[in-house]
Amino acid sequence: MRWLVPLLLAALAFAYVVPSEGLDVYWWAAPDKVAGVGIDGRTLWQIDAVSPLAATDQVGRCVAVVNRPYLYVVRQQPMELRVSIPATVQLSPDLVSTLSQYGISFPSTVNVVLNFTIPLPPLVLASVYKTSVASLHTPYGYPLWAVSLGPRVNATAVATNCRDVAVGTISGEVYVLRDGKVYAVYTYGEPVTALAYGRDVLYVGTAGGKIYAGGSLVGSCSGSVYYLAMRPDGSPVALCFSKGAVPTVEYYPYGVRLTPSSYVDYGIDTPKVPAALSQDGSLFVAATQGYVVAFSGGRELWRAKAPSLPTAVAASNNGSIVVVGTLGGDVLVYWNGREAARFLGSAPVTSVAVSADGRALAVERWNTVSGFRIAFAAVRVSAPPECLPAEVQVAVGGSVYRYLVSGSGVVLLPVGDVTVAPQYKYLGDFRCRPFGNVTLAVRGDLESPIEIGYVKEYRVHLSPPNITRGPAWAAGPATFFAEPSVNVPVYNSPVSSGRLVLVGWEVDGRRIDLPTPTLSVNVEGPTTVKAIYRVELPQAVPIDEQRRYWLKTVLVFDAFGNPVASGVAPEVSIYPVVVRGVYVEQYRVRTYYPATVNGSDTLWAEAGTKAVFYAPDVEFRNGTRLAFVRWREAESRERTLAVTVEGPTTLTPIYVTQYRVWVKPPAQVVEPPNATWADRGSVIRVAAPPVLNQSGDVRTVVGQWLVNGLPNATGAVASFRVTAPLNITYVAKRQYLVTFVSAYGTPPPPMWVDEGSTASAVPTPMDVWSPPPLHWKFVGWRDKATGTVYSYPQMPYVYGPATFEAVWALDPLPLAAIGGGAAAAAFAVWFLRRRRLARLMAEVAE
Repeated sequence: MRWLVPLLLAALAFAYVVPSEGLDVYWWAAPDKVAGVGIDGRTLWQIDAVSPLAATDQVGRCVAVVNRPYLYVVRQQPMELRVSIPATVQLSPDLVSTLSQYGISFPSTVNVVLNFTIPLPPLVLASVYKTSVASLHTPYGYPLWAVSLGPRVNATAVATNCRDVAVGTISGEVYVLRDGKVYAVYTYGEPVTALAYGRDVLYVGTAGGKIYAGGSLVGSCSGSVYYLAMRPDGSPVALCFSKGAVPTVEYYPYGVRLTPSSYVDYGIDTPKVPAALSQDGSLFVAATQGYVVAFSGGRELWRAKAPSLPTAVAASNNGSIVVVGTLGGDVLVYWNGREAARFLGSAPVTSVAVSADGRALAVERWNTVSGFRIAFAAVRVSAPPECLPAEVQVAVGGSVYRYLVSGSGVVLLPVGDVTVAPQYKYLGDFRCRPFGNVTLAVRGDLESPIEIGYVKEYRVHLSPPNITRGPAWAAGPATFFAEPSVNVPVYNSPVSSGRLVLVGWEVDGRRIDLPTPTLSVNVEGPTTVKAIYRVELPQAVPIDEQRRYWLKTVLVFDAFGNPVASGVAPEVSIYPVVVRGVYVEQYRVRTYYPATVNGSDTLWAEAGTKAVFYAPDVEFRNGTRLAFVRWREAESRERTLAVTVEGPTTLTPIYVTQYRVWVKPPAQVVEPPNATWADRGSVIRVAAPPVLNQSGDVRTVVGQWLVNGLPNATGAVASFRVTAPLNITYVAKRQYLVTFVSAYGTPPPPMWVDEGSTASAVPTPMDVWSPPPLHWKFVGWRDKATGTVYSYPQMPYVYGPATFEAVWALDPLPLAAIGGGAAAAAFAVWFLRRRRLARLMAEVAE
């Protein structure tokens, strides 16, 4: 039968709560006991019971208990099969011979019995011994009476009006007990699923959907009656569950159907549909899958969505307070159809109870139960419209309550020392941040409202992570921090580490070249803030003095191996990063001052590249310069020399020191020709025109050379040794043309004589016989213009063009010598003749 399965499952469920009027005490039917518990959680009394059922009247003046003890015995009897089989064994001759050697004699044929033991599956014997004991107790546990109904009664429901106790069974009987005796027995022919008293009339609901008043059928509905309650006027209200394509409950007597319905097995009472009727009968609440629906009569008053499947429902006396427990563990408290509190939990709620005034609650979760009181409080929320409704959590002890408040409203707070904690509200790229928590002691309804404020903040995307810090949400001025420098590992490179160096920021795509570790931003909307880092690796990695590795490019990847940036110093805004430096080998190429290679005295170049050496002349301001001669290693005199780099390369320039030579024109350097610079220690030859200027018999010529202002050589051509910068000038002198005439001999040729100098010249010869025996001698010069005679050896002074006539004087000695010469000649002739005569005579004498 379909109704049998849920009834049997009920025996495996847990406890439930039976409330009193004020809920200062409630009764908890647990799997192993029934206990009276105070609202503060203290156990007032308890009796041991097995899977008990419990009930009270509408006021809670008593408690009826049906104890259902049972003994479930399972025995196992092991079994085995034993078999004996006679057999003949034939021994081999070798074995008989071997045994005989040791003094053991066996015949060749031996009779034996083989015993076998075969295990069999055990025999399992199960026995159930059970009974039902009904009893009636005062609210504080005192037993009024008890009745044993025997092993045949399988109780499924109980109800009491504090005089009679009705016990329904799975076989369809209802036992009415009074004063410890069976007062009456009713039979309905199908399992009893619900019982209720109304104005001392017993109402019965069955698994077939029948509703009886005593023994009379008063109504029926589709499905099984899993909730039955009585209005103050004595009329019944029921919910009937039916399982079809869509689970449905029917609200009796109005015929309202709710789908998809909620059906739960929680509790150790009969499986039920979560529902509750207020004591004044004005409000009926039923749960469906995901919703709580309230009715007034047959008219729907309000409907609220539950966060998970509703599993238990309770209502206050007038229905203004409705408490709903859920499968997710939340307890929802509705005040006039509006959620006024939400008690958060993690274990499913199996039963709830509320006091008549709605100010006390009891909640059961599996095998635990707790009670608490609530009070009204006004809440005033100051928040931007987007932040409403605001979620507020209230913590008291170890419990947490949740509220949704729009603007100003009334909520129900737990009694005790509470902390009101407004919750953050996240709405995409902005959120609502509460100003802070409120702590207060709640002893009853609060007269002053609780002030709660919110501010709207915008999402801030800050990167790179881990090395930047700052608010993830902000409004108005906000400060962000980035590490100025971060070491990063480098792979597949000559170096093992590099650095990320902060170079600036980027705010919403706008670059800020400000490498400061802190940045203030006025946040007025969703904002993206990035710290920009430059990836720095050592530019040069030495190998030795002549070789090194040179950074060509840097490759940057993210943590997943995706390329991010590249370059010599790429910029990134992510972290962590994987860095690889691409290096090439370079060689040192150098020269010495004042020569350069590619514009420098030293450079590093890769193999195969061109290096251009250049050796300029270097001129100093003091008339000194260094003049290039040649390259020592290359034996080249080319001033510009291009070299292909194949390894470390050094070219040494050879220079000579030269000095500036200035010559006053029209004089010039003739050796070396037209030189303006000369090597230190060399000799130069300077020449000037023989005649600087000439006008008739007057001319000017170089008188004396001046070197750096000091008198030096004379003449039109002079040689000088260069030991310093030379400034060669000259002093000009005037010369006059002087001519000579002479009556005898050959006069000197015309000559140019310096002004004020003597004309040193004589005729050739200086004595003349003309005619012989007249002998003329040169005795001086006479200026024909002035008649001035310069007696030799005095030479004439020249102060202008002049003609000088030779002055001759007759020598008297020759005339006297003529007479003496004649006498001497006659004597000589005489002497010679006489000597010759003497020689002849001597020869004759011989």
